[in-house]
Amino acid sequence: MPAVSVIIPVRNGREFIHEALASVCSQSFSDLEIIVIDDGSDDFDYQTLTQFDARIRVHRLAGSGVSTARNTGMQLARGQFFAFLDADDVWFPGKLAAQIHYFEQHPEVGCVFGGFTKWTRAADGRFPDASSLTQDCSALTRCEAERSGWLYTRLLGGLLVGMNTAVIRREVFTLLGGFDASMRIGEDYLFWLKVSRIYPMHALDGPVALYRIHEASAMRRLDPENHLTELLKIAVSRWGLTNPDGTNWPAEEFKKRLATSEFTHGYNHFWQGSPAVARRAFFRALKGGGLPLRSAAYIALTPLRQAVLALKSHLLV
Repeated sequence: MPAVSVIIPVRNGREFIHEALASVCSQSFSDLEIIVIDDGSDDFDYQTLTQFDARIRVHRLAGSGVSTARNTGMQLARGQFFAFLDADDVWFPGKLAAQIHYFEQHPEVGCVFGGFTKWTRAADGRFPDASSLTQDCSALTRCEAERSGWLYTRLLGGLLVGMNTAVIRREVFTLLGGFDASMRIGEDYLFWLKVSRIYPMHALDGPVALYRIHEASAMRRLDPENHLTELLKIAVSRWGLTNPDGTNWPAEEFKKRLATSEFTHGYNHFWQGSPAVARRAFFRALKGGGLPLRSAAYIALTPLRQAVLALKSHLLV
């Protein structure tokens, strides 16, 4: 049985998948299997990837979504640890070696993750060569204290666990199951919240992966609904504001977190989405007491923003 199962969901990712796989296959920690879940792609025969490395297995789905793809990968996995990588991202050399060593030294920890470096296009439209941005992280042995421990309330407060940085013990999946496939947005955030209720989670004190920012990236997608605020409310209604170790997060801080989330939602829509959606979000932020002066200012500016966008639309016709 392999020690680590690497789970890579992909849908029409031919442009990047080989680079992602190369970053896994070249890891110094080699006791692994690589499970590629082809979620209904039509751009490439992903079965041919098995020729790239004998440790690669490919399983095809009919287009069920990334959560179902990851869940299927975990169901097929044989390893003691599950590692996640999206098909357009890249691991740093030494990532798995550092994480598995950390698990061995800290048997109480259920998840080991790390930082990531954003990977954006250069002026010519191309992504810089990965080797110019990566560094060997096999020597990472310490955790980052502020991002390690019982993280439930810190996750509520905005701590980010990058999916392509994380490794979990098999027992996490056995106890919790996988990702909520009914969710279109935020399923990974909910998963980490659930993990944080039963296990300490530790972050290595350095970056371990590249996160590619492009047109299809989650960070680029806007939605009219503020799913983050709703998810935060659901989590607190279910688990409250207390960590499993008994430490509490003040209710006033949670109220500010909700208001700040509304302001951020409004800000993103003000500049990149719908001014009408932005205005409603700014009103909710103002009502919640988050960034009141800035919220009020953006509320006042929203009609002007709508007029500018309408003029641009008219000129383009």
